[in-house]
Amino acid sequence: MPDYRACAAQLDEDRYVVGYASGNFGKAIFLGSIDLTLLFLLTDIVGMPARDVSLLMLIVFLGDLAFDIGAGMLAAHADRRGIGYPRLIALCVLPCALAFGALYMLPLLQAADFALVAALLLVLRASYALIDVPHNSLLARVTQDSHARGRASGYRTLFSAAASIVVATVVAPSVNASAAHAAPLRMAWLGAGAGLLFCTTLLIAAWSAQGAGRVHGPAPRQATAIGWRPKPDRLFGAFAVVAMVTGFALPMFAKTLLYLCTYVLHDAGFAGRVLLMLALSGIAGAILWIALVRRHDKTTLLALSHGVAAIGIVLFACAGEQRTLLLACAAVAGVGLAGVAMLPWGILADIVDFSEFRYRERRETVAFALTLVLLKAGGAAGLATIGWVLGQLGYLPGAVQPPAVVLGLKALAFGVPVLGAALAIVILLRLDIGHALHARVRRVNGMRRMASASHTA
Repeated sequence: MPDYRACAAQLDEDRYVVGYASGNFGKAIFLGSIDLTLLFLLTDIVGMPARDVSLLMLIVFLGDLAFDIGAGMLAAHADRRGIGYPRLIALCVLPCALAFGALYMLPLLQAADFALVAALLLVLRASYALIDVPHNSLLARVTQDSHARGRASGYRTLFSAAASIVVATVVAPSVNASAAHAAPLRMAWLGAGAGLLFCTTLLIAAWSAQGAGRVHGPAPRQATAIGWRPKPDRLFGAFAVVAMVTGFALPMFAKTLLYLCTYVLHDAGFAGRVLLMLALSGIAGAILWIALVRRHDKTTLLALSHGVAAIGIVLFACAGEQRTLLLACAAVAGVGLAGVAMLPWGILADIVDFSEFRYRERRETVAFALTLVLLKAGGAAGLATIGWVLGQLGYLPGAVQPPAVVLGLKALAFGVPVLGAALAIVILLRLDIGHALHARVRRVNGMRRMASASHTA
């Protein structure tokens, strides 16, 4: 006879996990818009010099170091005081959306002052950190099973890929149109619409995470006294290197597409088609990795994802100007990039459990906050690197670029991601933290918590 109560509980869990994962739609709209258009917006539309933008990205990078750690400390404190991650997310979505909308109103306000833009970006990053850290930390709470965490990471990636389609079909073309026709009002409406989507999806995610807590019962709590110096943990150290590569190297391909298509392929509109293909193939890739994670360890699949992404990027670099072939190569890269975006979060949630097993302390916000620092720092460093390289090579917006700039763009778009993927593969193949071992560790952690609760009672 089927266990109807177990089936009902599983359906409830899936419903809440999908609701939690939907928050990635709003976050991907936010991050995708900034990652793909911020440099172009500031240099070609607002009119800031490339070197000033590079310095601005450095300031944002330093701010992220403080914001994510501070957000992690605040989230841990809120968790220990019973406030919880979902409530913290709900409190911070509106300020973040307003700052995001203000960024895309800069062309309408004709504001190009360095100090004003820097202040706006810092407010934006600080408010987003107070959402991003608890939302990612919730992955260690909404489900406890290693396989299920892999699937939850996949659902997050599916929502992110859906948002990437919106970025490719709406955001990027709007930025190009604004550059061509000076349409600042279009940019302002773009920021307002994206901000509304961001608020809606993150509120749904916060509500769903609370429901998942009711299915699973009381979640494990943070350590009572929590330090912010990382433990000497080999697993997290290796994962940190992979996270830095994931934040800095792999996104270079997408971040340089607007420049690559405009000044190398001489077809600015083609960037939107490539981004759309990356998003569509990302959906197919996420479905593929979700299916594979049921039978294969997440670290092995992540190494494979890096390999597929690198192969797709190399093929893209070799495809010349044949548009159909370029789109096919982008599809291959998109399948790999979906796994690169999806699998690390499930692995990190498992590492939290391994760390609890080793040190008898649960420090999930430390792990997630530090990982976000590395990812965002890598992303900001990537943007700063692009701006610095273009400035050093003599990039001039809207002009025919010298050969040095073209060569630099190709090195950034193709060489950096492939080298980063190779480094990540070497590290991941040495990690042994599969599903079976995690299940044993989770059982031991559960028995320890029960023993501790009985002793306290």
